[in-house]
Amino acid sequence: MNYPSTDLLDRVLISRDRGIPLHLQVRGTLRDVIENHCEDGQAFWTEALLMDKLDVSRATVRKALSELTREGLLVRRAALGTSVTKKTSPTLLGLFVHQYNSDFQSELLQACAAEASLRGLQLQPYYTHNGEQISEAFERVTLPPHQQRIIILGETEGFTGQLYRALHDRGYHAVIVDAIRPGFRGSYVGTDNAQAIQIGLDHLMQLGHRRITLLVNEPAEVESVRLKIEAFERITWSQGMAEARVVLCGSKPGDSSFDAAGGAMDAVWAQESHPTAVFTVSDPGAWAVLKWCAEHRVDAPGELSVLGFEGVRRSRFTHPTLTTVAHPIADLARRAIDLLWDREERQEFLAPYLLVGESTGPPRP
Repeated sequence: MNYPSTDLLDRVLISRDRGIPLHLQVRGTLRDVIENHCEDGQAFWTEALLMDKLDVSRATVRKALSELTREGLLVRRAALGTSVTKKTSPTLLGLFVHQYNSDFQSELLQACAAEASLRGLQLQPYYTHNGEQISEAFERVTLPPHQQRIIILGETEGFTGQLYRALHDRGYHAVIVDAIRPGFRGSYVGTDNAQAIQIGLDHLMQLGHRRITLLVNEPAEVESVRLKIEAFERITWSQGMAEARVVLCGSKPGDSSFDAAGGAMDAVWAQESHPTAVFTVSDPGAWAVLKWCAEHRVDAPGELSVLGFEGVRRSRFTHPTLTTVAHPIADLARRAIDLLWDREERQEFLAPYLLVGESTGPPRP
């Protein structure tokens, strides 16, 4: 029978990482062989050959083959043995997304839909809610792994990591966008948050600002926000900016980031030496600061420059128009889908860019 070359197995190295069950490592190795080196209908190696070449037990091999069969990559028949099936390729792009009001999330979802359409993929959103269990979320996934690949967008960090592992353990190719926990080792694409802070501070310092406040209107325990705070403190310290401040708004997951920023502005302006510029960690916070300025007759940008971070469309329609450090939204969507077809798990951090509006200017003498 026409089996794949056993040379492929001679080059395989099972890491035997204790953090990953052995049958999952074997399954991942064999899946890579099937997807990249086998033809539809081709006979597949026997259990005995795999046991010998990979130096694993029959139980480990049998469990790996059973899961590849469930994924739809193998067909096992008692009299005819095991064969490869590649008659279908992924045509559905599943997208897990938390159902709450976020302009950035909405625009990223639209960008994923546009990119999926260009590639002939059908987009299927799977909406989740606060308090939902992984098992409940997973019930929405009905197609097997060989028919769809999945993006996880806008979820909390803990839920995101658990969902990714649940999908990965069941054979699905998945990638996380924008929410990552320290130590995560799977596929991820997001914006370089430290670089975003550098770009924003460079803009404000070039205008002459030294008294800059970072207004943390998003939950400070979120990894991306924590990285922004660390970068702000590191850069301002290196520049000798003794009057730079970080103000935490006390936001919790699910809170309004707009309300959080607006509620903190009285205290920010009441500082003995109030800032000449406020840099918020998301655009809704900057909208709230501009609203506060209008209500309190503080000229923006004459008395206070306002800088946001996200670059969503609504920031073009504020008065004055918002200067913001922008996510590369189209590139995030494109690279997320690219990684779904990558043979290895990897992480990419894309460069943000500055959109200059009317809300920043030189500080008054």
